[in-house]
Amino acid sequence: MNKAGRLPDLFSNYLTDFFIQDFVLPTDSPQTTEQALDYYRKQRDFQENEMNQIVQRWNLIGFARGILFLGSLACLILGFADAANFRIGFWVLSGILFAIFVGVAFYHEGLTRKLKVARLLSQMHAESVARIERKWDEIKVPQIEIPAAFAPISKDLDLLGRSSIYKLLGITRTPLGTETLRSWIIDGADADEIQKRQEAVAELKNEFQWRIRFRLSCEQLSSTRSGPSRFVQWCESPIWFANGRSWLLWLTRLTAATSLLSIVTLIFGLIPLTITGPTLVVTCALNFFLSLFYAGPIHDIFNQVSSRSDEAVHYVALFDMVADYPAKSAKLIGLQQRLKKSENSAQSSIQSLGLRSWLANIRRQGFLFIIYMVFEFLFFWDVHALDLLEKWKAKNGFRARGWFEDLGQWEALAALAKFAGDHPGWVFPEIKKVEDFTEPVIRAEKLGHPLLGTERVSNDVTVGPPGTVLLVTGSNMSGKSTLLRSIGINVVLGQMGSVVCAKSMKHPPLHVETSMRIDDSLADGISFFMAELKRLKEIVDTASTYAHDPQKRLLFLLDEILQGTNSRERQIAVSRVVRKLIDEAAIGAISTHDLDLAKTDELAEACKTVHFSEHFEEVNGKKQMTFDYQMKQGIAETTNALKLLEIVGLGDQEFPVK
Repeated sequence: MNKAGRLPDLFSNYLTDFFIQDFVLPTDSPQTTEQALDYYRKQRDFQENEMNQIVQRWNLIGFARGILFLGSLACLILGFADAANFRIGFWVLSGILFAIFVGVAFYHEGLTRKLKVARLLSQMHAESVARIERKWDEIKVPQIEIPAAFAPISKDLDLLGRSSIYKLLGITRTPLGTETLRSWIIDGADADEIQKRQEAVAELKNEFQWRIRFRLSCEQLSSTRSGPSRFVQWCESPIWFANGRSWLLWLTRLTAATSLLSIVTLIFGLIPLTITGPTLVVTCALNFFLSLFYAGPIHDIFNQVSSRSDEAVHYVALFDMVADYPAKSAKLIGLQQRLKKSENSAQSSIQSLGLRSWLANIRRQGFLFIIYMVFEFLFFWDVHALDLLEKWKAKNGFRARGWFEDLGQWEALAALAKFAGDHPGWVFPEIKKVEDFTEPVIRAEKLGHPLLGTERVSNDVTVGPPGTVLLVTGSNMSGKSTLLRSIGINVVLGQMGSVVCAKSMKHPPLHVETSMRIDDSLADGISFFMAELKRLKEIVDTASTYAHDPQKRLLFLLDEILQGTNSRERQIAVSRVVRKLIDEAAIGAISTHDLDLAKTDELAEACKTVHFSEHFEEVNGKKQMTFDYQMKQGIAETTNALKLLEIVGLGDQEFPVK
């Protein structure tokens, strides 16, 4: 490793030890969701107690730090005043107090860092508890943009919104990690890539200690203003000095040499003070005026590289963790190639950048700000620091985007691994190419809704083959919509490379389209019925594009469609829409209250019918309705609309017909 990388290496090792010294990691991965939940709760409580203790020490040491500084300053002043004819004694005492102050200041800043880590750990574990318990309001995730074309599907299946798959998985903290996770939810992957991701997630799932350390390093970067996106933009931008500013670099080198020479001659008395003094003053004045004009733009560049003094250090820690991880799966090994230790690897290059970034940001290092100001006046420090960064960029900048994209994939895979580790009973679906299926079909055993907690009910589900449609009937609130969403959400999860909420599941790669939660638009003059028709037209058109696609089939999920018209016309319209989808070799499911839909000419032979039902019982003289949410074969035999009217007080007895 080059010398420039040693300082960041020391920081990285120090921070890694510092992060984990006071929190206990289990020796093995939790084997059940209950074990994971118990661990997260205990660690959350431990870190909250740790924060309270650190705050007490921090306040006490901060007070002592202030007293020591004031004492050192007072002794220095008394020495200059020659108080009590004890000048040398006061100066010595001032030096001793200042040396103690520096040591206490380092310790105080260490407590500050330790407090931050304890707070992050407490927050991490609290959110892990909230995710398992599905307490959505207690989960914080980075903001993301939902593409307009994907918005209907996201809304219908709860993929990117408030209580969503993204919120359940969203432990990513670096911008590119979050973007990778978002794109995987939206786009999925082909069968080969899914298999590679599954192997990687299965490997990382068992690395419980490594994942917590990795996530903690990512959390250190969650509040940065720059992030890798702005850093990559800087890496791919022209050299700053090449844009008509090379004169500034040479002039600054000249003033730095002049200042250094003046100081040396002044110390050793080689040139009279009458010459070196004015020379040094003129040089400092020139540096001051140059700083007025150029320090602002240069600091903007420093912020692009690293908005905080320790940001590069945390990226060094991440690249070190990834490069040193003993990868076994093909996906992780492939991602690791550009990051492993070598002369031009991400690891050695980012380590080299770490020292340069630290030098560029010494103005942010507390009491080092004083040293920075001295260097700025004597040498115009910012220009020399920028020159070091620009030389690094010329050598390594063109590779940076690939490094951080790979790191983003590691973070997304770690998020999927945590999800799998927190739900050990869930499984990876078997997703094969379309050509490997005799008949493209979804088959799932004990399929449940991933966003529901322990109250979820699971069912065995089959959707397909092409030429058929799963027709789901049943009473209001009995579980029809939940079944459709369970199918869609688990398909999306599986095609990310994640585990799914099922005992087993297999299907070909699928493109999912839905029509479930349609809104009208008064602003656009579109009624509910017309908005739904437009959405169905989009789905039919999309189905035609996948009709002969050798890689994917279309999966449609339609919930109570075309309610904005009379029952007879609705039946005809729904039959025609579903028939068109079937004719395009799509597979799918539709829920309906229309018990005669399966008897229409278009769907009579295509429908596979299942239903949900309700149960009524009388408690204290009042009827109560319950559901078991268990899917049964055939058409629903009962309805509950009129009984619901009675339960809420709108039945015949309360409002008799006259």
